[in-house]
Amino acid sequence: MFKLTILVVTTLHGVLSEESLDKNAETFPSPRIVILGPAGSGKSRLGNSLLGRSKNFVNTVDGKECFEIGTFGEDGRGKTSDVCAHKGHFLNETSRPKITVIDTPGFGMMKEEEEETITKVVEALRDEVKYVDAFAIVLKSTTNRESRALQNIIDIYVTIFGPAFMKNVILVASFWSYSDNQQIYDSDLTEESWLAQQKHLFKTLKGVDELKAVYFNPNYYSKDENQAKRFETE
Repeated sequence: MFKLTILVVTTLHGVLSEESLDKNAETFPSPRIVILGPAGSGKSRLGNSLLGRSKNFVNTVDGKECFEIGTFGEDGRGKTSDVCAHKGHFLNETSRPKITVIDTPGFGMMKEEEEETITKVVEALRDEVKYVDAFAIVLKSTTNRESRALQNIIDIYVTIFGPAFMKNVILVASFWSYSDNQQIYDSDLTEESWLAQQKHLFKTLKGVDELKAVYFNPNYYSKDENQAKRFETE
């Protein structure tokens, strides 16, 4: 984890003074988690869940277009168009430590928009957040086909942040079923097979064998003890 932290600071912003790091740590508590992924994959849902917010959260924190679920237009364009860093206690429980979650616009739009998104993310990390602890790449668990566009985007981030990038990546399978009775689109899909598919997708990248995943369902049935426990565990 710390290798990429150092890499982001020195590569994007130069070496920061100890005083600057202290002030930055107050503004953005650690761990700092950047959420990446295709439009409509559940990035904002994940971010709000980490911060213990309702799925219908309306962003009045900074007035930016982020952390709100939904899509625009027939092309499935995500509602998030800004890069936003929000902080709060993990799961909104004061007994737990504070964290920082960075929501980002989704991949999968036109080439010019993709380039704009990457620029926004890099500039926000360089000029505001300074360093991060993890990149959570959110992928719909029901979408298992390889995506050359997604691979290209990840390749760009590897180029920007260096080969250590993948060591700080956590894959998130969104909308994963926690119910034994609920069938998912691929009846043969298991946690192991899903992760293996993703490793195959990124097989050309250094560190792919070390990739780990969590399985996230924002729509779990909270009154089901097993599903609630599973959500808490993930």
